[in-house]
Amino acid sequence: MTPAESTPFPSALWHLLQAVILFLLMAVLAPVALKAQERPVLTLGDLASAEVRQQGFTLPRAMTVHVYARGAGARLWWEGHTGTRLFASGWILNAATREVVWQMDGANGRRAGDLRVADQYLDLPAGSYEAYFADYGFGENLFFSGWIRNIDRRHLRPQLAPSRGSHSLLGVFGLSREGAEREWLRQVGQYGMQVSVPAAEAGMVETFPAPLRWRNILFSLAATDDNGHWAQAFRLRRAVTVHLYAEGEGSGDRMVDTGWIQDARTRQRVWEMSPDKAQYAGGAEKNRRQVETIRLPAGDYVATFVTDGSHSPADWNAAPPCDPGLYGLTLSVPEDGDLAAVTLIPEPEPGPVLAQLVRVPDDQDLSAGFALKAAQTVRIYALGERDGDDMADTAWIEDAAGKTVWRMEAAKTQYAGGASKNRQVDELVKLPKGAYTLRVRTDDSHAYGDWNAGRPWDAEHYGATVYAVK
Repeated sequence: MTPAESTPFPSALWHLLQAVILFLLMAVLAPVALKAQERPVLTLGDLASAEVRQQGFTLPRAMTVHVYARGAGARLWWEGHTGTRLFASGWILNAATREVVWQMDGANGRRAGDLRVADQYLDLPAGSYEAYFADYGFGENLFFSGWIRNIDRRHLRPQLAPSRGSHSLLGVFGLSREGAEREWLRQVGQYGMQVSVPAAEAGMVETFPAPLRWRNILFSLAATDDNGHWAQAFRLRRAVTVHLYAEGEGSGDRMVDTGWIQDARTRQRVWEMSPDKAQYAGGAEKNRRQVETIRLPAGDYVATFVTDGSHSPADWNAAPPCDPGLYGLTLSVPEDGDLAAVTLIPEPEPGPVLAQLVRVPDDQDLSAGFALKAAQTVRIYALGERDGDDMADTAWIEDAAGKTVWRMEAAKTQYAGGASKNRQVDELVKLPKGAYTLRVRTDDSHAYGDWNAGRPWDAEHYGATVYAVK
């Protein structure tokens, strides 16, 4: 073979090598060039002073959106997997459907020192979206596992300053509270998320405060704090279809941050959040969401939402739900024509008190008399402690002959918040004319002023009250 005949093969190989080099250069330089042509439409940061940051944005047409987020996480061996649970992360909701369209997780993030970084391009259709970033705590990896500690910004010591080290053994690994808070302060400034679009399209993207309020909302019971109680009464002049959007906290067979709607006249609950119907709401497993549409007849109603002593927008002690701005209960009407049939009214005052035994402590056997000049319906509101199939702290009513005419029965009680044994009744009972005695009895533990487990929502009414029905 002559030299002239061997020339084409090396030449082809050289062209192939040039093509490979050009491809690699484009792969490296194209994102840099693309980023240079982008403009941020929102930035979420400053997580030192707030657990959750949010911002809405509207795309007038389908666009490619660049999401860059920096968070952190830890490996928890007791969860039975080797993945990383993020305690600082971001996500994006569809503002209309309230569903997640993107979320930072172990699969789409990479390690960058102590951080987890998500850097992705998303093709989103036209519409409104909400970006969120949350940091509920701080954790670190230790040997083959890790730990996460809640950071409650309400109780941070003002004199605490970021530090690179600690003199205590626990502090060296960040395991002490002070050590964890110092390490968190050193790192929290790096958490956050930025959403960018092509620079030529940035002017078309409008932003709005999140969450986006949808049409025909009657009211929202925004659960903003621990141990809270919110209520709103409303009147329906005719039958109306109502849309309910509720977010709370629940585990096992009970809800601890929960809502319900009660018929103001009969005291019956016509709707309530329940473990059977509430679904996972994102974040911690205990975050629950219940979305329903129901039809209510004409009448007066009272909507209520309550929270227990932890895990609320005041301080999430685990990952918040993916729609944290709507934690609580929101009522709306799907049909525009139904708005005129609904009126918000003051919560009806209970009728005059006929007898009351409340704030009852341990080891009490109390009584209070009352008389009815004519047969009438009375409202009985009582809170007590359940013990299996019986009531350990209970209430009942006796007539003049000592016969029991009403009793707080365990099977007819409802969960009253706090410990699962806290129970309540809210009943209407018709009694004939005559003299009566309200009785309340408590055992040697778990009563007003000395709870051995979580206290009920309405602790001030622990015991029983009899009201005259207006």
